[in-house]
Amino acid sequence: MTEFGGPRNGRIWLRAGLLTFAVIQGVPAVWAACWPNSFYTGFPTTGRAWLTLFPPYNDHLVRDFGLMALQLTAMFVYSAITLEFRLVRAILLAALLFYVPHLVYHQSHVVLGTDTLVQLASQVVPVVLLVALLVVNHRSARRTRRPSRPR
Repeated sequence: MTEFGGPRNGRIWLRAGLLTFAVIQGVPAVWAACWPNSFYTGFPTTGRAWLTLFPPYNDHLVRDFGLMALQLTAMFVYSAITLEFRLVRAILLAALLFYVPHLVYHQSHVVLGTDTLVQLASQVVPVVLLVALLVVNHRSARRTRRPSRPR
């Protein structure tokens, strides 16, 4: 069974997925670390301000969140560059340690409104993509460890 057209394509999908998560993590991370009040009052977009639904605002906490998210961003980028199996697996599992509890929390504290479905998608899609990337990473590693068969 081939994975997304073969081992080379698997590596391409893996690298693209890791870089996608670097952007998903990196943009709000820089925003929160550098401009915490703007992040708090404007995330995900101006006029939406999802975070203001969870007061009070804490400048230190928002900055720290941004800086910790930048750590994860750096690891996504480095993993995308090296594509080392164990490192990729570690960063994907570490990301799930954030995204799964984040999903569970928000689903147990749903604030019904016009953004309910968008919020759900923004929490479910990353979990599904991370699991898919774990599968691709596992298959790619298995293919490279398996001795090639003569044809």
